[in-house]
Amino acid sequence: MVWKTTLGHDPRGRTLGILGMGGIGREVARRARVFGMNIIYHNRRRLPRELEGDATYVSFDDLLCKSDVLSLNLSLNASTRHIISGPEFEKMKDGVVIINTARGALINEKALVDALNSGKVFSAGLDVFENEPSVEPGLLNNPRVMLLPHIGTTTLETQREMELLVLENLRSCLEKGTLVTLVPEQRDALHQVNGLENGHVERNGHLNGWNGVHV
Repeated sequence: MVWKTTLGHDPRGRTLGILGMGGIGREVARRARVFGMNIIYHNRRRLPRELEGDATYVSFDDLLCKSDVLSLNLSLNASTRHIISGPEFEKMKDGVVIINTARGALINEKALVDALNSGKVFSAGLDVFENEPSVEPGLLNNPRVMLLPHIGTTTLETQREMELLVLENLRSCLEKGTLVTLVPEQRDALHQVNGLENGHVERNGHLNGWNGVHV
């Protein structure tokens, strides 16, 4: 029996592009440095030097053009939905590797399938999907795509940390009238439903000073 495998590339000397250099993006960068990768990133704004480290801030177009591996680590909202689609794939290097562990709808999956079929994208690793739990058939049937069923939090330690964060949020809410964390989707929904400005509510038994945590 002959063991068949697909040849790839060593990470050393390759350029990792990170779209969204928040806490998770910075952890991705820290781990990638161990493999000798060059780190570039794009954010809504450049990070302070102490957070940026040896990563290089670049424009969105430069991130697309220069990355050998592109990792998506940003939140999903109206402005980031399908932030990676056909025109963006066209700007990328031939043979780029795409990684999405953030939100599925950041990528237009049909455009990703086209880019895989054309060879523009060498391979893709996805932990999230545009229409979960459904997965684009062109991704399911492609041997160069690694699919994981949204398992980023399925460890005993992470589950415990999530439980502690819930309790911390409840304590902060009751004692201070604020939440430690609020995902952008919930913050935006509150603005629309309650007509809030800057995420604040008067302290008449309601919350005040909601904190939106985003990239």
